[in-house]
Amino acid sequence: MTLVSVLLVLASAFVHASWNMLGRRSRPVGAYYLVATLVGVLLLAPFVILWREELALMPAATWWRLPLAGLFQTLYLAGLAGAYRSNDMAVAYPFARALPVLLVPAAAHVLGQGDPVTALGLAGMIAVTLGILILPHPSFRRLAWRSFGGGWLLYAMLAGVGTAGYSIVDDGALSAFRAAVGSAGGGGVRAALIYAMLESLAAAVGLAGLILIAGGPRRIARDLRSIRLSEAAISGVGIILAYGLVLVAYGYARNVSYVVAFRQVSLPIGVFMAMAILKEQVNGPRIVGTAVLLAGLVMVSLG
Repeated sequence: MTLVSVLLVLASAFVHASWNMLGRRSRPVGAYYLVATLVGVLLLAPFVILWREELALMPAATWWRLPLAGLFQTLYLAGLAGAYRSNDMAVAYPFARALPVLLVPAAAHVLGQGDPVTALGLAGMIAVTLGILILPHPSFRRLAWRSFGGGWLLYAMLAGVGTAGYSIVDDGALSAFRAAVGSAGGGGVRAALIYAMLESLAAAVGLAGLILIAGGPRRIARDLRSIRLSEAAISGVGIILAYGLVLVAYGYARNVSYVVAFRQVSLPIGVFMAMAILKEQVNGPRIVGTAVLLAGLVMVSLG
């Protein structure tokens, strides 16, 4: 990796951890991430209008995947909101970030996609599993299954399933779109940003529908009054900025797998923010579990 790519990925990791920290501090309801996704749509809409020629080239293989990607994004954001309402960021953030590392290879294997898992990748998956099992406990002297209770685990798993789902869908959708647009002259980045805007729009529709099903229009109005709109808007900027910085970093890296691996630095950054800014508990299992998770994620990325 070049120095430029390292700095870009570091900035992306910091932004990613920051918007998650804002969300946890707000103890978000679904409307929080509805506002965030709509802000992302507004930020990217001018580029989509500017690049309308590329938009016209979007193939059917991408268009039909967009609603599915939006559904998985909805599950991810709804799960993230629930996890942050019911547990600390120092537990929920690493868990939700790491679980897809186990789910994506399993789903890809079932679907017949991707390469076989290497020995290094398998070792990394084992380390991720161990980190997940260590992370939630209050201390090494009080290891108990009840640490996984309280509802947060189901929400974190929902966020993980959502992430795994949209990751798999995005791979096929973006591959088809990039092939139609061409990668020369920044076409790949333009295709990714157009797709990101449309996926954000689909996620916003999904979140709005979920809130309407749960409580109707009054529920949306009540939830909007209960959140800090400014923080939700900042989170929306952060989501798009973190994604954009990684896209640019890919262009400066000699090996994309190193960018993927280095992105995992957001894990310790997020846990540090949770403990230093949100004043969440510092204990042995959280520190050791995060370290084991980080090592496992890097091994999977490089494997």
